[in-house]
Amino acid sequence: MPPTDRTLPLSASQQALWLAHRLAPESAAYTIVLPVRLRGPLDRDALSAAVRTVAARHPLLRSVFAEGDGEGAGGEPYRTVLDSPGQDVLTVRELPGATDAHLRALVRECAQEAFRIDVEPPFRVTLLRRDAQDAVLVIATHHIVSDYASHHLILRELLTLHREFADGSAPDPVSAGVGPDIHAEQVAAERRLLSSARGARGAAYWRQVRVGALPAELPTDRPRPATQGFRGATHELPLPASTVERLTKAARSLDVTPFAFLLGVFQAALFRHSGQPDALVGCPMSTRGALGAGRRTEAAVGYFVNTVPVRGSFRPGDRMRDAVLAAQRQLVQGLAHAGHPGALLAAAPGRRTPPFRTAVTLIATDRTEPQLGPVRADGEGDAQPYEGLTVARIGVPQQEGQFDLMLRIEQSGDTLDAVFSYDTDLFDAGTVERFAQRYARLLDRATDDPGAEIEAIALVDRADLAELLAMGSVTV
Repeated sequence: MPPTDRTLPLSASQQALWLAHRLAPESAAYTIVLPVRLRGPLDRDALSAAVRTVAARHPLLRSVFAEGDGEGAGGEPYRTVLDSPGQDVLTVRELPGATDAHLRALVRECAQEAFRIDVEPPFRVTLLRRDAQDAVLVIATHHIVSDYASHHLILRELLTLHREFADGSAPDPVSAGVGPDIHAEQVAAERRLLSSARGARGAAYWRQVRVGALPAELPTDRPRPATQGFRGATHELPLPASTVERLTKAARSLDVTPFAFLLGVFQAALFRHSGQPDALVGCPMSTRGALGAGRRTEAAVGYFVNTVPVRGSFRPGDRMRDAVLAAQRQLVQGLAHAGHPGALLAAAPGRRTPPFRTAVTLIATDRTEPQLGPVRADGEGDAQPYEGLTVARIGVPQQEGQFDLMLRIEQSGDTLDAVFSYDTDLFDAGTVERFAQRYARLLDRATDDPGAEIEAIALVDRADLAELLAMGSVTV
């Protein structure tokens, strides 16, 4: 069906996600979930009304996606906004006596459930209720309609509306009614940018970043399949408090952000692991407010993300501080062109490879309301009071298989976790675990001595080295 007056175009980044969906429609690689433990009086009817109201406020949560196939449609993907989600988005599962392990397994199932974004809006809410005072709420969307900030916005609105509906102070018609389609405004602004002089400067900048560099690639355990399967797994590496403290001091000494420090070390680890002296990684940047909608995007659910290339170039004798300073410089320069879609780099004529196969991103879990602290070893965070309930984050692997390898730095206060998601068609778990350990060793050395020569840093400790030498001496 070709687009009509009731349909809306997609951003360049959304078009890339639509293509990924078409390649692997059964994959959950782009399903995002935010699971939280709720304790306190939960009103099922009030929560259901809250979910319907949130869907009414944010048009993307009521959208389905398709690709034009009629005369004049040109195969362009588009979305159609429905009057309502078409069904009760809230699913309640009564689980009296369920163990914590059982609840976490069900949360994992929610994270592994794909969306059929061409036939149903990619938004669902599941309540796993152990009893009237104890439940797990799982908010799930497809990435094509949301980003990390969107999930916290949805959670905040759901809990506030739940209280208002439960105590009878229902929202007024304006706040409860259909909200403006701010994301559509953002897409229109992106298209204006692309046809402007500023857009031409952005395109030239990103071409300059990429020219002569290939995507960073780790040596794989298996040949790369002809078509990406979007299947993955996760390896988590909590960073010790001592490492985080040294990181903060080292970043301050170089006048860089901690994220730029972590990114520079990641690029150095890729260089040491792959031998590529000049390679690109992807770095997701927020486009909220970057294209003209201003602060209005702060209250909007949408996919306000642009993944841009950051180049790692290494020469003999380079120091860890060289990699870190280069990362900081590129991040600062890239912010000036953050609104120009990095996805268009992959679509340029004559390019047969994506602009990047690895990516790094930072997620701060304590900068939103309600504040969700770090997840403990038991898989749950500390409870925080909010809107008459207590709320605690539940950790769950998700968004696996989007890239060959993606490093997600999860920050909460003084706590940092390095989460490595990887493509299981390419890598064994042990390969990614070893890479994570080497990243940790480089990070330790860089925070202790930013002037350390990158190629001179040992990637294995003495015990590991002795084991490798022993294996090499065995004759068969």
